[in-house]
Amino acid sequence: MQKFGIIGMGIRGKMYASVISQNPNAEVKAVCDTNEAVLKEMSEKYGAEAYTDFRDMIDRGDINVVIVATPDFMHREAVLYAASHKLNMMVEKPFSTSVEECREMTDVIRENGVKCLVAFENRWSLPFINTKAVIDAGNVGNILNIYALLNDTEYVPKEMLPWAGKSTPAWFLFPHIIDMASWYTGKEVKRVYATGVKKKLAAENIDTYDSVEAILTYKDGTSGVFTTTWVLPESYPVVADQKMMIVGEKSSISIDLCEQMVKMASPDKFQNPRILGTPVNGHLNAPPAHMLNGYIDVLENDGEPLATEEDGLRNTIIIAAIHESIRTGMPVDIEE
Repeated sequence: MQKFGIIGMGIRGKMYASVISQNPNAEVKAVCDTNEAVLKEMSEKYGAEAYTDFRDMIDRGDINVVIVATPDFMHREAVLYAASHKLNMMVEKPFSTSVEECREMTDVIRENGVKCLVAFENRWSLPFINTKAVIDAGNVGNILNIYALLNDTEYVPKEMLPWAGKSTPAWFLFPHIIDMASWYTGKEVKRVYATGVKKKLAAENIDTYDSVEAILTYKDGTSGVFTTTWVLPESYPVVADQKMMIVGEKSSISIDLCEQMVKMASPDKFQNPRILGTPVNGHLNAPPAHMLNGYIDVLENDGEPLATEEDGLRNTIIIAAIHESIRTGMPVDIEE
């Protein structure tokens, strides 16, 4: 039985608690958050111990695995403390917004034999899984170019994330699509060139980029173009719009998560309802749920996580280089 402690009871922490409560091999034993009202609600809902300090939860709680679901830039201390206590863990993406922190966390995780899953949830999304199988079967051939887009409406930085000004769309959204490119190609990035626009949100006192675009050159000379924004109008048919085009020597593949078979028109808006997250038999049927249930299976059967701290480190190195390229206006080489 996997006894979970969840650090951070925001949107993701609450969702993970729901998934765990429906898995016969896991239970929510402890929850941790600084918001005492939320903490009380979640503690009562799941019959879990409540903590305002993750150190107390790890020291005193009856847990053997943690989920770190704090904001992007607040993973380090919880990861290091949990790993030093040899607790297995799932950590939200990005693994960290600092390469130095990623290396430190990776070292401690390795030293303590911790099974760490970094939450790159697209690896559990049916369109991406299907594409991975096609690529692995050799039907695409050597991938020559990837174009990937992941955009959010302005609801995300303005209302959903109170800490958006401490992040960027590159830190919040690029981890998903850059991880997909790494997963699909297995190639190492050689050079990054990126540009960023900081106008609309900054004018509304949210000091962050509106959009970022990056060109990644891989060591074999192939390339990928990645673009993201989180200032789409709220009238857009989905909150998150994700698309990918993969061009190989043998064939190409196009993925569009905005098109999910159902379209709905109302007097005030045209929508594409997100059917990938529709509950089935009372269970959440979405990539985050499949990811967490898969991780529980890994822990129960002494397997290996599909996305490890190594993947998290690689992802952060690339996105940090993207930010450095924006800052300098120059291409940035990825060090060995």
